[in-house]
Amino acid sequence: MTANTVETPQDTVPWDGRQRGYIPSNPPVIHPAITLHTSAQTDVDPVTAEVVRYALMNINLEHADLIQRLAVSPVVMLSRDFQSSILTEVGDLVYLGSGVQYYSNFHSLIVKYILEHHQAETLADGDMLLCNDPYIGCAHQCDTSLVAPIFVDGELFCWIANSMHFQDLGGTVPGSLCVSAEDCWQESAIWTPISLVERGRVRTDVEDLFVRQSRFPDVTRMDLRAAYGSLETTRKKIVALVERYGAAVVKGIMNRVLDAGEELFVERLARIPDGRWSYRASMEGSVPGDHEFYRYQINVTKQGDRLIVDNEGSDPQVGAINVTYAGMSGCVLASFTSQMLPEMAGAFGGAYRRIEFRPTPGTVSCADHPAAVSASAVFTQMHVLNVAATPVCMMLAAGDDETRDLILGAPTPNLSSVLAGGVRDDGKPFMLMDSNGLMGSLAGRASRDGVDVGGQWWIPDSIAYNSEEMEAQTPFLVLSRVLLPVAGDGAGRCRAGVGMRETLMAHGIAGGALVVHQNENVPRAAGLFGGNPGSLATCRFKRNNDALEQLASGALPVSIEDIHGDEVELEFKGGPETLANGDVIEWVSPGAAGYGDPLLRDPQDVQKDLDARLITEEAAAAVYGVVFADGVVDSEATARARAAVRRERLGGVEAGECVEPPAGARRIGELLYIVNGRWWCNGADLGDQYENYKDRAVTRVVPVRKIAAEFEVANHEIADRWEFREAICPVTGFRIDAELAMVGEPSLHDVIPAGA
Repeated sequence: MTANTVETPQDTVPWDGRQRGYIPSNPPVIHPAITLHTSAQTDVDPVTAEVVRYALMNINLEHADLIQRLAVSPVVMLSRDFQSSILTEVGDLVYLGSGVQYYSNFHSLIVKYILEHHQAETLADGDMLLCNDPYIGCAHQCDTSLVAPIFVDGELFCWIANSMHFQDLGGTVPGSLCVSAEDCWQESAIWTPISLVERGRVRTDVEDLFVRQSRFPDVTRMDLRAAYGSLETTRKKIVALVERYGAAVVKGIMNRVLDAGEELFVERLARIPDGRWSYRASMEGSVPGDHEFYRYQINVTKQGDRLIVDNEGSDPQVGAINVTYAGMSGCVLASFTSQMLPEMAGAFGGAYRRIEFRPTPGTVSCADHPAAVSASAVFTQMHVLNVAATPVCMMLAAGDDETRDLILGAPTPNLSSVLAGGVRDDGKPFMLMDSNGLMGSLAGRASRDGVDVGGQWWIPDSIAYNSEEMEAQTPFLVLSRVLLPVAGDGAGRCRAGVGMRETLMAHGIAGGALVVHQNENVPRAAGLFGGNPGSLATCRFKRNNDALEQLASGALPVSIEDIHGDEVELEFKGGPETLANGDVIEWVSPGAAGYGDPLLRDPQDVQKDLDARLITEEAAAAVYGVVFADGVVDSEATARARAAVRRERLGGVEAGECVEPPAGARRIGELLYIVNGRWWCNGADLGDQYENYKDRAVTRVVPVRKIAAEFEVANHEIADRWEFREAICPVTGFRIDAELAMVGEPSLHDVIPAGA
């Protein structure tokens, strides 16, 4: 970040974490009472340098491992929704753990805020400060951080920090994901940085006050103690490392780690031409009952060895679907570092030096206080991750083969999870925080398919619950988990990994409510360069059913279709639904989006999916134009089927074949190039490079529910407000790209070369 105050003629509101999100000053402002340790040895021998570097990395990883071992809530212990980090004396990130990657800058923001705004003169060795303020340094209130300064000989040497998702901190609903909130006053309490531990002594008054907010105080207290216990252990390890090698040596290696990350980031930027890449996607419903759509947009501009990121084009903040600057910037940074610096093992702080944010405040993607943000953990953060990652992927695809191979693809735009709460039949409270959407799906990429239920790259260390663990922790039976089939959703030259479907039955409850679910009418994860969108996140619910009777008779229903009862029609995000014993919930953790036109997929890859019983012959023909005879690809029939689809796309004109671009052509995506300052696609001239090539491509518009059978929904009124626009190569009939857009909405000018 480069500015504490963003000024326009109409706006001089400071970005100080009060009315607006917090952006640190540049240069940083440090309270004069603080003496910083800056002495750093630069000529450390290679062996010592590697020992210290790996020691720092392992200390941070062990910090995270200790959190997981000490915590008792399933969301931390099993889902591993937490993060740890080591930072310099001024709060620059040295190492980030393998937990939630969009926490990437939360600790840095909190530390810089403390140094700039807090009573920094009171800081002492052994202190720990707690913060869950989304307008300072987190995505929502449940993601609470502890940060601790480490002093050496009276000088502030470095900081260590952790964050974890507390499963309940109050608010209007169990789990504190308040999907109906209109502002932050209807959510959990916000805590600006406050001392939880002073000079090694826990302030029990602060601990008791924090725990008092929770519906599950014992769990909250144990998780809080896991946080400060693991932080204290980590502090001792850092101190021991400094005592062994000397403060100047350790600080020198910290600086070297930062520099190494910056150098690699700059090297990879050099392989990519300058330009601007944009992506937008909309979310349905700001609160339950609202069926309007709200745009989120992220724009990435590369200028030499620097990147500028803005969110111009995002709609004004509204309802409960907002993220603050901290949440938005965390998603953007995670999208860059996860894809461009995977081998740096969390040493991402150097890359941050090369990324400048120019945010538009008061928007759904950069909200001002007091916007509601608590539901971001299952709705908005994942949506913004998808919106942020897509232009990064587009930028990487414009580079050389090495940068193209770095593409991970955008994640699914939702953590499709189920949250329910209530009372067991023994009178004890329960909470189901089913975060098995973390089983995820990896998108199709330039050189390979995604991974089936391959997790989420924004939380690489996470796992899903074992069924036995869920049944032991909650009053629910897991009737089944099954893979989604390979079909039209996520199709592409390289297909996405498939998601999964989970069916649960409430068993042993006196009563409760289904608090959070997702039941989409329109897909939000558009494919890259002509790939199909990802799956819909859906949820079904049946009450007054015969599931218990079937189990008592020895039958095992494995799908909601096997169960007879009253099905409740769920909205995309509805208010709490009454939950009774025996009620059945079935929800889909969706697959991500595809990469490239499905008609360009190698038929032998479709054969592999058929052999693995992941796709049917009917779906292979409908989606990929691949025809089988006796279970084997019929090459001639496949060529005819694909030619027929391409001819149809071109309005009955016979399609030609792909040709090599001329020498010196600059590749943009899959089929598109810039030749002599003009857009070129298989010999077709699509206009000046600074114009929108889509205006000269063949445009084919398909209602979203007609893309493939998997996108058909019951609510046609909502779905038919959206269309799938294919930009078709005029020569070959292959998709250059495709976008999801509202009917009547102008196409996004999403690629603009430098100089426009």
